[in-house]
Amino acid sequence: MRSQYSWYQNLKFRNKILILCFTLSLIPVIILGIFCTVQSRKQLVSHEKVYISNILEQTNSTLNHYLSLQESIITTLAWDEAIQQAVDMEYKNNYDMFLANRETFDSKFLLIQAMHPEIESITLYTSTNLYPHGTTLKPLSELEEYEWYSQAISAQKPFFLCDNTLKQLKLVYLIPCHFYKNVMILSLPYDTAFADYKTLFEDDYALGIYDAGGELIFDYSSLSKDPGYHLFENSLQETMMLNVGEKFFRQSINKNVYGWTIVIYRPLEYVTGSANSFLPVILGMVLLCIGSSGFLGARLSRHLTQPLESLSHNMEQIQADNFVVTVQSNSNDEISNLIRTFGQMAGRLENTIAELYVNKLAKQEYRLQMLQSQINPHFLYNCLSMINGKAIRAEQPEISNIALQLSTFYRTTLNKGHNTTTIADEWRNTVSYIEIQKMLHSFSFEVTYDVDESLFPCKAITLIVQPLVENAILHGISHRDNTEDTVGEIHISLREVENCIKICVEDNGCGMDEKTLRNILTVETNGYGIRNVDQRIKLFFGNEYGIAYSSTLGVGTAAAITLPVIFT
Repeated sequence: MRSQYSWYQNLKFRNKILILCFTLSLIPVIILGIFCTVQSRKQLVSHEKVYISNILEQTNSTLNHYLSLQESIITTLAWDEAIQQAVDMEYKNNYDMFLANRETFDSKFLLIQAMHPEIESITLYTSTNLYPHGTTLKPLSELEEYEWYSQAISAQKPFFLCDNTLKQLKLVYLIPCHFYKNVMILSLPYDTAFADYKTLFEDDYALGIYDAGGELIFDYSSLSKDPGYHLFENSLQETMMLNVGEKFFRQSINKNVYGWTIVIYRPLEYVTGSANSFLPVILGMVLLCIGSSGFLGARLSRHLTQPLESLSHNMEQIQADNFVVTVQSNSNDEISNLIRTFGQMAGRLENTIAELYVNKLAKQEYRLQMLQSQINPHFLYNCLSMINGKAIRAEQPEISNIALQLSTFYRTTLNKGHNTTTIADEWRNTVSYIEIQKMLHSFSFEVTYDVDESLFPCKAITLIVQPLVENAILHGISHRDNTEDTVGEIHISLREVENCIKICVEDNGCGMDEKTLRNILTVETNGYGIRNVDQRIKLFFGNEYGIAYSSTLGVGTAAAITLPVIFT
C-alpha cells in the first residue's frame, strides 16, 4: 500500500497544496458531471424503451391485422356452401368436374386473389375423385408425406406453416365436410408478408418473429456492426436467454391471434451516445475549476511553503556537515516556532554526532589496529620466508605450503595498516586461512567455491569473510558427527544480486538453536567477532549492509555478507 502513494510522498509541500486545491475543486464538479451524465443516460434509455414499446405495439397490431385478414379469407372460402358441396360429393362424369372447376373453384379463388394480391396461390387438396387442376386442385394424398398432415386433417381452426430456410409461409384449414377430407392452403409470399418489418427504423435495429411453438419464423437485421454472435436463435427460449445487456436493448411482445412473438433489438450505443454531448460542457467546467484553483493554490502555496523551503535547504546543508543555521523567522505561528526549535536542535545534533558516530568509528578502527599491531610484519615475513626455504631444501612440500599460506594470510590481514582492501585480496586471505585450517585439524572437511571474478576489483574492508569461515569450521563442522558417508562441507559463493555483492558461507555443521541465532549479532552474544564485523560494515557502508544469519539445528548454518558494488 505504501508504494502506491510513494509518488505523492515524494512531492514538495507546495505541489501537495496545489493538488489539494485541485482535488477540492474537481470532486464536486466531477460528481455533478457524473450524476448528470448518468441521469441523462437513464432518461434516454427510458424514452427509447417507450419508443420501442410503441413500435412493437404498432408492429404487433399490423401483424395481428395481417393474420386475422388471412384467417378471415380462408375461413370465408372454407365455409362457402358451393365449395363445400363441390368437394363433398363423388363425380360421375368429366363434365360435372369441368363445371365444378370453372364455376366454383376457379371463379371464387381467382376473385379472392384479385381482391387480395398478397395471396400467391389458393390450393384445395381433396380426397374426392376430382381430377387435379393446375395449382387450384390437387389430391389430398400429396400432403401425406409432410409431418403436419395429421394436424391438417384434424385441426379445428386455421394454422400457419412457416419455413424460414425455404422462405415459405402457408395458411392451412380443414374444410368442414360430411363425407370427404379436404384441406385448403393459402400460399403467401414470404418477402411480401414480412416486408413492412424491414423499415421500422431508419437506423440500426434487428427484428425476429417466433411462432406459438417458439420456433423462428422471420428475422431481419440492419446492424452496421456484427455483434459477434447470433441475436436470434432457432428457439425463442434460447434467444431470450442471451446476455446482450451491455450492447443492446431487447423488447418483445406476443399479443396477437396466433400467439406469435416479436423480438426487437436496438444498439445501446445509439441511445447512450447522445449523452456524450454533455462531455464538452463537463470538461469546460473542469478546466475552469483547474485554472481558478491553480491560481489560488499557487498564491497560497507560495505564502505557506517559502519558509519551509528555506528550512529544508538548511537541513540539506546540515546533512552535508554544515551546521550553520541561516533560516530565521520573527513570526509567532507554528512554522516560525519550528524554525527556532530547529536552530537549537542543530547545535545539539553536531555535538551528538561527534560523540556517537565519530567516537564509535574510532573505537572500531582502534580494535582493528590493536589486532594488527600485535604482529611485527617484517619479522613474521622473514621467518616464514626462511621456513619456506628450508622446507624446499629438505623436500618437505607440506611445510613449504603452510608457510606460503601463512605468509599470504598475514600479508592480506595486515594490509599495510589500511582498513580498506579489494574483494580479490579478501578472497585470497580467506582461501589461505582455509588451507591452513585443513592442515591444522584432525577432522576432514571439503570446501567448494562459486565465484564471480568480475567482482574482484570491488572495494571491501579487511577481515570480514575469514571470521565467518572460522565460525563455520570451529563451531559448525567440528561439532558435527562425521562419518565415512557424510563429511563436513563448506560452500562459499561470491555473486552480484540486485546491484549488491553477496558473499555467502554455508556449512552442514551442527547448526544453532533459535536463541543463539537471535543473539549472534547482538550484545548478548558470547563473542564479539561476528558482531564487530557487522558493525564495521554498517559504519563504513551504511545500515542497509552487513551480515545476515540463518540456521537449522542439526542441519547447518548460512551466513551472508551484503556489500555495495564499488569498483576501486
